[in-house]
Amino acid sequence: MHVMISDNRNKFTTMMGRIERHFVFIFRHITLKKIFNALLCLFERKTRRSFLHSHPFYLRIETCPYCNLHCPGCLLGGGWKEAETNPEHRKQGIMKYDLFEESVRHFLPTLFKVNLYDEGEPLLNKGIYQMINFLSRNNVSTCVSSNFSLTFSDETLEKMLDCGLEHLVVAIDGATQETYSRYRKGGDLNLIVSNLQRLLSIQNSKKKRSPLKVEIQFLDFDDNEEEREKMYQLAKQLGVWRLFIKRGCIREGWKKFTGTEEERRKRGCYETYVSTTINSIGEMGTCDYGEDHGTPNIGFAKHYLSKELRNHPSLVHKRESFRDKSIPLDEVCKSCCQC
Repeated sequence: MHVMISDNRNKFTTMMGRIERHFVFIFRHITLKKIFNALLCLFERKTRRSFLHSHPFYLRIETCPYCNLHCPGCLLGGGWKEAETNPEHRKQGIMKYDLFEESVRHFLPTLFKVNLYDEGEPLLNKGIYQMINFLSRNNVSTCVSSNFSLTFSDETLEKMLDCGLEHLVVAIDGATQETYSRYRKGGDLNLIVSNLQRLLSIQNSKKKRSPLKVEIQFLDFDDNEEEREKMYQLAKQLGVWRLFIKRGCIREGWKKFTGTEEERRKRGCYETYVSTTINSIGEMGTCDYGEDHGTPNIGFAKHYLSKELRNHPSLVHKRESFRDKSIPLDEVCKSCCQC
């Protein structure tokens, strides 16, 4: 079976990889309103407008604020020096379905896709299948990124296939348990492979095909690069849709931008235009990187329209600082390389 393979070695492969990775999901959910909004949003980003008339066409929602693994580069794994900035909300438990629905409702008309994860393991939230089904019924694609090192019943795997989930990313950073566990501490590679075999076997046996596409993500830490070929063979053996190799990763967490402020400003910021992030208690952040590094959230997502959070003063100021050299960039923005 053919398996697509891509990585982030250069700008061309990154751009083509993004198109290849997202278009298959976006295409299913196109409407004239979504196309118009997306084009307006991209125009406003290109011209670096600070006050926007468009709305996000992509969301990241933290459905579960904790994890079953202890990866050293993750905020939840305790490996970051910035761990003292770990938001208090993460101690309050998983996102409840009712809160999810009221948080996302105002964004639905312009959304193409929602990522239902952040640092935590989303499949620990038993209500996630209901959340996915809600988005599917409202013409929105969904993605879940999981370590998949969990015990799943056949019934749970059936739910995963029947709820409308379109994109499942499974993190596997080594083709052997020894290599894999250098980073994914507490994970069981044999269990993951068994889970994927069972999931794909059930999918293939269904009379009505599930829309789910499974992608394996391999974080390249240099000391595991010798297993790239083995990972490709594993992906081929399993019959997954795609293998993505993310090169240049570091075990200590976020890779920070180290250039000058002017160089950072020139690269711009896409998150304050095309997307927004919502945490597990329904708070809306300025961006994913900002929330993890101490930037205050701007309000509750359920008030997105009534309080005009799209153009909250702090967001307008951030966008303006990338256009106007007389306004210093926020310290968090200076170090962000997610641009």
